Amino acid sequence: MLKTRWAIVGTGYIAHEFASGMQIVKDAELTAVVSRSEETGKRFAAEYDCRKVYTELQAMLDSENVDAVYLAIPNDCHYSYIMTALDAGAAVLCEKPMVDNRRQLDRVIAKAKEKNVFLMEGMWTRCFPAIIQARDWIGEGKIGEVLAVRSGFDIKPDVNDWQPWKGGILHGGGALRDVGIYALAMAYMAFPENPEAVYSTMKSNGEVDESFHMMMTYPGGKAAFLSGAFNQVSTPWTEITGEKGRIQIGPQFWHPTTARLILNNEEREEFVQEYPASGFQYEIQAVQDCIRSGKTECAHFTLEETAKISDMIEKARKEWGILYQSDEVEEV
Repeated sequence: MLKTRWAIVGTGYIAHEFASGMQIVKDAELTAVVSRSEETGKRFAAEYDCRKVYTELQAMLDSENVDAVYLAIPNDCHYSYIMTALDAGAAVLCEKPMVDNRRQLDRVIAKAKEKNVFLMEGMWTRCFPAIIQARDWIGEGKIGEVLAVRSGFDIKPDVNDWQPWKGGILHGGGALRDVGIYALAMAYMAFPENPEAVYSTMKSNGEVDESFHMMMTYPGGKAAFLSGAFNQVSTPWTEITGEKGRIQIGPQFWHPTTARLILNNEEREEFVQEYPASGFQYEIQAVQDCIRSGKTECAHFTLEETAKISDMIEKARKEWGILYQSDEVEEV
């Protein structure tokens, strides 16, 4: 069986979850690991049966013939690492948020087109079977015209199970970019068009948004009610309401097992697919299928959607007075 050769850049929690999912994708191979610490990289590689460890991305790209690079590193590192990998002709799957602003996004998309290689923001949620089923129900008109979306990714992590950089300005953190982006992706799944108005509020921790609430409105009285937080816990189901019924996605919508179709007459249909490992296997398989078929982006989560959501996030955080160094300094 022809293998897709992956390099994982980063060795934190999400990188471990990704590697765990990769182990049950038969045609995926972890070829190389890139870590700032050689010792940490070797431990990570040994856990997932990988022999090659590097401390620099460029050195790995120069030495290994990889098909795809997965980036699981702090937000502020994404742009330069994406450009380096694309320049080498490697496909890139980068954890969200892919970059800091529209200027960077335009450049990475242009580079991917120049090199004719695959590029995707890591919205793994869109690749789960329950999400695909929910989208099919919407497309088939099962709930009629969509009228409202309610989605919140609100968590209160244990202090001992937390990556502090996510709540700081230095590495481009904040609740909207880290967890709120999933709620935004649910809104754009139901309402592909941009909203006509956006209203938002946030609580700051002194550097970035610790929590936010947002309402996006659309013609005809339609709306999306969204939230994201590091300081509170709310219902982790997403509900999409239409004229004929509603769809519920959960129990944690960002990696769901279940999609429920509940019509106004109380007729019900339920799709359930439990999965082993972390669930990242669905995203990995989707990326591999795209690469092998010569596609440069994934239909589950397109670069156009990445751009729309990126613009929404950038506009909101600038209205809140949250500026990153990359917003003020021109990249070379």
